[in-house]
Amino acid sequence: MSDDDAPKSAYELAMEKLRARGDFDEKKLSDEQKAAIAELRSRTRAKIAELEIQHESKLRAATSYEELETLRAELAKEKERLNEELEAKVTEVRERS
Repeated sequence: MSDDDAPKSAYELAMEKLRARGDFDEKKLSDEQKAAIAELRSRTRAKIAELEIQHESKLRAATSYEELETLRAELAKEKERLNEELEAKVTEVRERS
């Protein structure tokens, strides 16, 4: 049985469908783009870790359930903002030629 005859995974089948419809444009990233994206992700992980450390003491000092939930919501919102910012920057790097 050759590789062409082997069953395909769900991922492979989905990618074939996307390519056939023209919904997926597979661009190869340059080494510089890969390094830039890795650096962006690393910085974002560091910012999130720093943010979590800062919020840790605030969470411990919370005196009520409402205050605790407010702090958790603020942390989640800030992490979401950082991740959205990261994705925008990664998209920008990917679109560079």
